Amino acid sequence: MIMDSVLTVTDLCTDFLTDDGIVRVLDGVTFHVPKGKTVGLVGESGCGKSVTAMSIMGLLPKPFGQVVSGVIAYHESTQTHDLTQLPAEKMYHMRGNHISMIFQDPMTALNPVHTIGKQLMEVYHLHQPKLKKKQRYQLALEMLGKVGIPSAKERMLSFPHQLSGGMRQRVMIAIALACEPDVLICDEPTTALDVTVQAQILDLMKSLQQEKGMSIVFITHDLGVVAEMCDQVVVMYAGKVVEQADVFELFDHPSHPYTQGLLASMPSSYSIAKSLLPTIEGKVPSLSDMPIGCRFVTRCLYQQKKCHQKSPRLFAKNTDHLISCHYWDNLQLSTSQQRNMKENK
Repeated sequence: MIMDSVLTVTDLCTDFLTDDGIVRVLDGVTFHVPKGKTVGLVGESGCGKSVTAMSIMGLLPKPFGQVVSGVIAYHESTQTHDLTQLPAEKMYHMRGNHISMIFQDPMTALNPVHTIGKQLMEVYHLHQPKLKKKQRYQLALEMLGKVGIPSAKERMLSFPHQLSGGMRQRVMIAIALACEPDVLICDEPTTALDVTVQAQILDLMKSLQQEKGMSIVFITHDLGVVAEMCDQVVVMYAGKVVEQADVFELFDHPSHPYTQGLLASMPSSYSIAKSLLPTIEGKVPSLSDMPIGCRFVTRCLYQQKKCHQKSPRLFAKNTDHLISCHYWDNLQLSTSQQRNMKENK
């Protein structure tokens, strides 16, 4: 156990059964979540962020998705549980009570034929069955108030389609936090929201985290949100962790070519007006046809012979900064990349 961690993921490997056979979606994913802190999972679509969340929650689609190796350790005050080894019944009680999740699209996560009140009260009915109906109603009402939903009594009778996107997301947060979990996993919770509502949701999550002292795993591809929300960052590419560090360290000293490319592609006030932003050429390789060596080798500007032959391991640049690259200490950024990163850090 890493000191003061509430969740530790070690060498996690997850396979999926597809038409092309079994493919490895996650390959040796390792990171930890400190108590009371926010860890961001960052990367392009298809890099394995959501599958990591589903693996932790035990919500992989059966029988197509399966954790085949690794440890997902949840640390309570008195004992540690390996979530990959828990029977289905115990995992059922773990979800919601100890680890909860906010899904990306609240319109599909909420049941369209039940009222908001019924869906929120159901959480208390399932996880705290000794509560009476009146108590469940009162707790649900208070929870809606905590997440900033006005006229909570009226909203208890509303259906999901009668609420705005921001309000539906607040309802999802209320459902996820109803049992006051130690770990909250947020799968791109603000992607479909406009900028103003996104800022409100992020402020709400930060205030609730400070109030309850919970840890957050925040999945996103928006580095601006990462800079605002996260204490630590895990950068993923093609099912592997390529870099992880403290958020300030990552923005100040990005050491993997992929991380450097992501940061350089962010808009900057230094950019020439109407000029093209820097991009990472190429595309993520198919899961069924991964390179033998480094998975980023087909898009890397610094590739060498060794990169095609051997997969790099996570190397400790310092105590809190890990990089998976053979030549991380020899990389030279272009002047434009340096300017962009200086502006965006």
